[in-house]
Amino acid sequence: MYNLTEAYKIIGPDIQHEVWNGRFACALSNSQRTFLTNSMKETLACYTFTLVRKGEMLLETNGQTIAFKANDLYIYAPGFPVYIHSVSEDYESTVLLVDEQTTYETPAFRNLMRASFFPLVQYGRPKLSVAPEDALRLNADMLALRDHIQRPTDYSDEVLEMLYSVFLLDMLAIQENSGGQHAISRRAEDIFLSFYSILRRHYTEQHSIGYYSDQLHITATYLSRIVKQVSGRTVIECIDQMLSIEAAWLLTSTSLSIAQIASRLNFASSASFDKFFLRMRGQQPKSLRGKRAFGHASCATEGRVDLMG
Repeated sequence: MYNLTEAYKIIGPDIQHEVWNGRFACALSNSQRTFLTNSMKETLACYTFTLVRKGEMLLETNGQTIAFKANDLYIYAPGFPVYIHSVSEDYESTVLLVDEQTTYETPAFRNLMRASFFPLVQYGRPKLSVAPEDALRLNADMLALRDHIQRPTDYSDEVLEMLYSVFLLDMLAIQENSGGQHAISRRAEDIFLSFYSILRRHYTEQHSIGYYSDQLHITATYLSRIVKQVSGRTVIECIDQMLSIEAAWLLTSTSLSIAQIASRLNFASSASFDKFFLRMRGQQPKSLRGKRAFGHASCATEGRVDLMG
């Protein structure tokens, strides 16, 4: 995956003023800029918040197609490929990108974990529709970060961290007002965050619950219960989901043979990989060769990874 600095080197050296210290970036996007990342070959190791201010966007992620319009917030969790089907010509958005580790270390992020907001985002609900007045508040938060990124001082790290916390807490307050939350304990939150971090680094070579529970020094049964409580999925479902996404990407975006992909993802054989892919995707791996990982474009403007939303 690309970190924030690497991503900006690819999408345009002339806009480095949008990035602070490889940790924060904020951009004003339109229909053309949304697709600056077409040449990117990997996903992004950042949380990305795209607030649609005008127009419409249609994208596919995690097996579902989602439409966004004005006052919708799209929240991208690291590691998930995104396919953009279309963006209207009048589309405008404000996009905040924050390094994954910075996000994990931000105290306000814990509040979002306790409300089970980010686990829901990571496992299938990356859209938050807000009232116009709430959208104005979030946009103001994002623009405040943008202003401090572009006018740095000796205290920029501290100021940006505080402003990011304000943004996250405002988002939490909006989410709480919309209902649909359930609380989790601090212990469960810590375990889930640690599990998710280890999973993202090792899912291609480690497919067993035991590996992750051993890394966390807890039993497999306890880890399974915590992951189910927080995300609504089993540990194996989490592993399989990430393997399926990676497999589809490798099949559609590289020239690796199916046998090489099976080996890269640590399957015992091509046959076991075929069986896994058929179960997860409902088709044989060979049927995906030469196709896009997430379907076909439906409108004039199209792309793959939503960095500039």
